Amino acid sequence: MAPPSRDTPRRAFGPWRCSPATVLVFCVGCSHHNARLKLADLPDWDWYDISAHLNCTACGKVGWVDTGLDWSEVIDFAKGVFG
Repeated sequence: MAPPSRDTPRRAFGPWRCSPATVLVFCVGCSHHNARLKLADLPDWDWYDISAHLNCTACGKVGWVDTGLDWSEVIDFAKGVFG
């Protein structure tokens, strides 16, 4: 059986390695489980492939994560968007 085709564009972490330096990971199964991971520690795979291989260390679910870049390293939210 052939693997399913991708409906979304392939995105690798490569272009974002400079900033921000971490990614936020939230467990979809349990809303209170979350972590920060360094991008330098992750393989240079597609965004979706990395998310599919991550597992929640609290509940053990594999691939049940939502990842996003940690923009708090780049934007000073205390100053506001236009500050």
